[in-house]
Amino acid sequence: MLGRSTVGLLFLLLVWGNLVAGLKAGLACPDWPLCHGKVLPPLRWDIYMEFLHRVIAGIASIFLIALSLRRYRRYDGAARLIPVMAMLLLLAEVAMGGAVVLLEIPVQLTTVHFMTGLLVFLLAFCMMTFDGEYRHVSLPFRGSAAVFLCLAALVYSQASLGAYVRHLGAGLACPDFPTCLGRWIPPLVSWPVLAHFSHRLVAGLILLTAISLYLFVRKDARQRRNRGLALSFLLLSAVQIAVGATVVLTRLHFAVAALHLAVALGMLVVLGHLWVNAVRAEGSALSLPPL
Repeated sequence: MLGRSTVGLLFLLLVWGNLVAGLKAGLACPDWPLCHGKVLPPLRWDIYMEFLHRVIAGIASIFLIALSLRRYRRYDGAARLIPVMAMLLLLAEVAMGGAVVLLEIPVQLTTVHFMTGLLVFLLAFCMMTFDGEYRHVSLPFRGSAAVFLCLAALVYSQASLGAYVRHLGAGLACPDFPTCLGRWIPPLVSWPVLAHFSHRLVAGLILLTAISLYLFVRKDARQRRNRGLALSFLLLSAVQIAVGATVVLTRLHFAVAALHLAVALGMLVVLGHLWVNAVRAEGSALSLPPL
């Protein structure tokens, strides 16, 4: 229950942060850790969007600390690095959150802030999955487990690139879809165009990989239990491209952009479940080696 609640809160936190960015409310509280010098800030919608982001972050942090401490007590050896990393990344995330406000949202720092938050989300998912009592930590990097981990890394990189494109202000560097500047291969006249077009290319690569994965799972009898998950990942990949196109065509509507991130998180969760199934199929709950 604690693990699921933590993952759910972190999911909400990431999507809410996306909404705050889409509404240009990131500096509605220009100071930190207070907001307009107060614990309870003035009642204005943009201020409370940012303020609630901080409140959700605080609640999620408490849950993550509790989960990490519980897993640290139950894990052995090198597996304890997982909750330790989660705690260290949480501290870094809090510090970067304050710096993003005080430095007025620099592009590189906001992107790293998002990437760190996404890593914390994935570590929380891992701790939710392996409780250390009934399911011991097992991180095999072979067979289908390695395939799913590599694909998760690709989706993580794509989400990070998307965050960079957004914070760079390159969301409309290609203002049309499916073409970019009226061409299938646009003139790479500026860094924003290159970043935006690269994001589209990686999206296409993920869709092709999702199709290949689904066909592989359908043909391999050993992957029977993964067919539904593989189909879900394929459908989410297709939906993600459609939502991404809608983000452009609606000129970066904040709700559509938040949905774009929510679908990406859903893709990572599906890949996480595929990976867990692969770990179980490998046998067998081998613990990580001792430190």
